[in-house]
Amino acid sequence: MLLVREMQYDAVVIGSGPGGYVSAIRLGQLGVKTVLIERNVIGGECTNYGCIPSKALIEMANLYWSAKNSSEIGIINEGLKVDFKKFRAWKDQIISRLRDGIRYLCEENGSEIIIGSAYIKSPNEILVKTNSGNMDINTKNIIVATGSTPIQLPNLIFDGKYILSSKDIFEMDELPNSLLIVGGGAIGIELGTALAKLGTQVTIVELMNQILPGIDPEIARFETRVLTRLGVKVYTESTVKDTKISNGSIEVIIKKVNTGEEFKINAEKILVSVGRKPNSNGFGLENVNVKLNEKGFIIVDKKMRTNVPNIYAVGDVVGPPYLAHKAFKEGITAAEVIGGLPTEYDYKAVPQVIYSDPEIALVGLTEEEARKSGYDTITGRFLFTASGRALTERSAEGFVKIIIDKKSSIILGAQMIGPKVSEFVSEIALAIEMGATAEDLGFTMHPHPTLSESIMEASEDALGKPIHILKRKIK
Repeated sequence: MLLVREMQYDAVVIGSGPGGYVSAIRLGQLGVKTVLIERNVIGGECTNYGCIPSKALIEMANLYWSAKNSSEIGIINEGLKVDFKKFRAWKDQIISRLRDGIRYLCEENGSEIIIGSAYIKSPNEILVKTNSGNMDINTKNIIVATGSTPIQLPNLIFDGKYILSSKDIFEMDELPNSLLIVGGGAIGIELGTALAKLGTQVTIVELMNQILPGIDPEIARFETRVLTRLGVKVYTESTVKDTKISNGSIEVIIKKVNTGEEFKINAEKILVSVGRKPNSNGFGLENVNVKLNEKGFIIVDKKMRTNVPNIYAVGDVVGPPYLAHKAFKEGITAAEVIGGLPTEYDYKAVPQVIYSDPEIALVGLTEEEARKSGYDTITGRFLFTASGRALTERSAEGFVKIIIDKKSSIILGAQMIGPKVSEFVSEIALAIEMGATAEDLGFTMHPHPTLSESIMEASEDALGKPIHILKRKIK
């Protein structure tokens, strides 16, 4: 194609995922002439293939599971079934609405959108290939927000039919009778829980010694028990040695890495969920000598600036954790720096949520991390079995654990597993950011009956004066 036009901007954002579109919106608000370039569809991984469709699937699974298991409270629902095609149509409507909303917000804030592939020719020049021709864009600043993609394993290459990525799950026409999930991280646990509730026989294989590697072992053990009750088979310290596809089924050889023991299972499909890799190749970073680390992630400072002064990077492409809200903050930071504001990305508390059942929410330091950092810690707990609201919602499993500094009672972190903990973990994040104490949380009046009372109760427990649980001896 021939070059069809030249354009001049103050900022170009490459990629319209959470980091990219938020950058474009904030740049527009600051009066910076901006164009957002997206090679595929607006919204990136989160809107189209990750956060939103997975939560839609989880909602559908939870409704089905609740209706199926509600006879004890007087709900009799005979003939209940799942229509996965209707689910896909509903899910697609939500995604379409969110895409339209992102486009509207960008454009109404003054940022243009171009659908095409961007290629960086120099720190101030980008070639964009579109269906209608090429564009040569001159710019003062560039924000790279190209995201990440699922990692494939050498013996488990995605084919979209038998070997699936997390994206492929949402393109199925019907639910599989059986599914092997390779990787027991957040994505594997979320999708495994939902599909097990919908009737799929789920098996999870995890290389490490626990599912959800890296999180509080107590929470990992709790979640393993919940999965087992759902009928999920969990194999830790295990790997897939070999597969053979025959007659619409996959024969899988699983190997225990410590003992060398091998055994076979059969599954209709395999979901590979072993992590993600950055999209840092193929669009010209090498032309401007932007530095990458050994894993291919773009190296940035607290202003989200790379080693090239006018090039910034945000979101998954700069490294984990792979969280949309982290990308939001990074995108805002980069945009405000370009807009001349003294902004830095310096957050003490980045909350993480795993949408299993019950949900898991983490923020700040664990007990082990706090002790390694030199703190003398006290832990406060509250069990949801003592929550009136949790009991009426038939969700009285799990606990809230708050870690405080013994000397100052400042909140250091929290780990939670229980009903809707995603909705109130932000209270702990705010407490950490503000340097709040257990007294601050304990004195804060929480409405009753709510699940968020667990924050107050755990704080009071850390102080040795709980009300709705027995007082424990503080070690």
